[in-house]
This record gives sequence, C-alpha cells and structure tokens, in this order.
Amino acid sequence: MAQKTGGNPRSRLHRIGSLFAKHGRTARTEGSNLEVTVVDSIRDIGRAQWNGIVERSSRGSVFHRYEWLEAIETGLGYTPRHLEVTKDGNTIGGLPNFVVEIEKTPFTRLSSLYPGFGGPLLPTDTADALERVIGTAPSLCRGRTIVHQIRGLDSSYLRYNDALQSRGYRPYRRECRFLLDLTKGHDALLADMSRSRRRGIEHGRTVDHEVVEEEITGETLRRFYRTYERVMDRVDGDVYPLSFFEALQAMDDRLLLLTLRIDGEYAGGMLEVLDDERDAIHGFFAAVPREYFDDHASELLYDHVFRWGIDHGYGTYDFGSTNTDFGDGVFRFKEGFGGRAVPVFVWERGCSPLWPLVKAGRALYWPYYT
Repeated sequence: MAQKTGGNPRSRLHRIGSLFAKHGRTARTEGSNLEVTVVDSIRDIGRAQWNGIVERSSRGSVFHRYEWLEAIETGLGYTPRHLEVTKDGNTIGGLPNFVVEIEKTPFTRLSSLYPGFGGPLLPTDTADALERVIGTAPSLCRGRTIVHQIRGLDSSYLRYNDALQSRGYRPYRRECRFLLDLTKGHDALLADMSRSRRRGIEHGRTVDHEVVEEEITGETLRRFYRTYERVMDRVDGDVYPLSFFEALQAMDDRLLLLTLRIDGEYAGGMLEVLDDERDAIHGFFAAVPREYFDDHASELLYDHVFRWGIDHGYGTYDFGSTNTDFGDGVFRFKEGFGGRAVPVFVWERGCSPLWPLVKAGRALYWPYYT
C-alpha cells in the first residue's frame, strides 16, 4: 500500500484505493470521492475531529470516543488498525479496530472493539462508506491475525446485518448483557429484583457503612486497583494492567469511582463508565473482597449506583458482558437484579485458512456455540 502524501502529514497512514470499491451489491461507487485510510494511532486523527464523528453518529458511544481508544492503545498496548473514511479531505466516518489475542490460542483477531463495543460510525454516505470499510477490514488480517470481529453495542447494529453477511461475516452469539431500566424509579427496581438481591440490599443497610464518590486521581485508582487485582486473581479472571486505569484518567468526566467503607474500613469499590451518548452507565470494573461478602458489599454498591444514575438522569444501567449459561454464578447474580437480558451482537469473518480450525476448536471448548 502506498504511503499517503500531501495535506497534513500523519505519522503512519496508508491509503486504500478503489481495490474494494466494485464489490458488493449496495455500494454506490461511480463518481464516489470517498477514501478509506488505515490509521495506526487514534492520535493521527485528533480528538476533536474523531469525537465529532462519534457525537454525530446515532450509534456512537463512550467506547467509540477518542479517550477510550487512546487508553486501549497506550494503557493496554493493543495495536490499532483504525479505518478513517474521508470525503473531499474531511473525516466523515470510521471503524475503530485493535489487534487482540484469541483466548487459548496463539492467534489474534482484529476486533471492533475490545474492550468495550464498537462497530462502524457512518453518519453520512452510509451505504458507500459501509461497503468500503467492511471490504477493507479483512485485508488488514495478516500472519497470526486470522479473523475480523465486530462487536456492536446494541440491536441498532442489526441494520448492517445483511450487508455484513453478504461480505462473509457471520453472527456469533455467546455473550449477553443485563440492562436495567432506571427510568422506572428506585422502588420499582427493588420490586423487580429477586428475593435474594432485595434481601441483600436490606441486610446491607443494617451494617455501618458509607459509599463515597471519589475524585479520579492516581491515588484513588491505585487503591481501587489493588483490590481489583486481588479479586481477579482469585476468580482466575483477566487482569487489565494498572497502566490502562491510569490512561483512563484522560476521560475522568466519563468515570464514576465508588468506594465502600464498612465500619470505617475499605470494603471494595466500583469503577463505572458513563455513556452520555446512550444515557447509560456501564458496570465495567468491580472489586469486592471476599471478607465483605457477608456484609452484602456488592449489593450496597450496586444499589448506590442505581440511585446515583436515577438522580443524574441516566436511563439504563448496563451490567456488562457475561456468558449465556444460566448455571453460571455471575449470570445468576446479575439476573437477580431484574434486568433484561440482551445478546451481545457480534459478527465475524475469517481471513485465514486457519480460522475454520480455530472455530471448530472453539465449538468444542464452548459446546453450545459455533
């Protein structure tokens, strides 16, 4: 691919020409002046320009924003392969991507987006731009990168399903999210909870406790991180490095850090992501030590964030992704709060002869999914 020249210099850019323009049923290509550029750092696009696209797109979310992408790039060290769509030299859309590991294999996938949820942002020239980006993305899969994956935040991404499947993308469903409708009010939320979750909140309130909304600083994040790391090690979960949490300070206006104290002692916390684009709160990171389970520390923290969300005008609480096994303890715990289960909308397109083998192995590991 030729190095992009002319205009404002960018550190590492590649232009995709018309190689993909004539494929597909819906693309309008004659006379098209759209260009797709591979961007190897979100910094090459710029904060204001990229966030403007997010804010103009009806599918934009906090996970699309410049600050979240930069935190993944700098804090996790994942390799960016973003696609920028331009028209007459102006950025009009894009598809953020990172190269991430495929669990339990030596291979990687190109993902839009992980961690979080991504997918195309195409507020204008949608049909042509969509054809360009989904025609281009698989060409970025090389070597150990054997599949392109799109993780849409919600059902609005179903509008792209036919176009994606016509390009060889296949739906993949093995995760769900529980969404809680905060507009019902706190009393209605309590009434819809399972007896065990409701009793947990009631019993927790009898304990000498307080929940503090912390300022996002290096010190408060490090204190939260120490407990988070210990909890994730206990449950054999993937631990994000401290550098990722430190990078998130750049978006401190989109974070809510809660600390729970019981009898004056630190009893855990939660780091919530505020999705103002979707009027939603995402429960991404929680850290409650085992020694406070009997005090119902988790229920106290969740109850506080529900009430905080209602008071601040948010419409939805999102518990984050979980597997779709009703026998799983995390699934049952989240389900008990009365939320609505919705699938995580994922499409995949294999880009290597090795992908069918990895996919077959995945089906053996997760026998209910293909």
